[in-house]
Amino acid sequence: LDPYCARRGPGTKNPNYSFGPHQDYGLLADDWPLAGNDFRKRFAGPDCRGMMALNFWRPVLPMCGPVSKTPLAVCDPRTVKMEDIVATSIRWDEMPHHRMMTLAHDPEQRWYYYPDMTTDEVLIFKSFQHFKTQSGPELNTCFHTAFEVPNAPLGSEPRQSAEYRVRVWF
Repeated sequence: LDPYCARRGPGTKNPNYSFGPHQDYGLLADDWPLAGNDFRKRFAGPDCRGMMALNFWRPVLPMCGPVSKTPLAVCDPRTVKMEDIVATSIRWDEMPHHRMMTLAHDPEQRWYYYPDMTTDEVLIFKSFQHFKTQSGPELNTCFHTAFEVPNAPLGSEPRQSAEYRVRVWF
């Protein structure tokens, strides 16, 4: 996860999609997965004001057509209440547990997706942000999830997608 590139879809190491609203990180710098001494030293340094992570998500080859059956949806963070956030801890493969968040449903949440995305398009969203000037936890990032489009054409091509997470230091 630091940086992290993942492919999803049939025939990949991650053949399943994440069907559940989630945020890949916590709210604070201490929640950063695999934050070792180098990360902590850089974040604590006088030249660092904060850090964010951007997620670049896109359909990839061998897809020939658009993503029509299992696209990615993102939630407008302005519509998420802090009391709807559920902290959790997960473990992938040989990596240690790390903190992330799931989301309880609230009808006021606003979800968006880009129908029929192609391999020529990229969705960029913020998946982590923490600045030293924050007085406490703030939600400035997007929960996201895969979902099944109920009226997708029969025989829709299975989604092949990739995401790459990039750190930005301030």
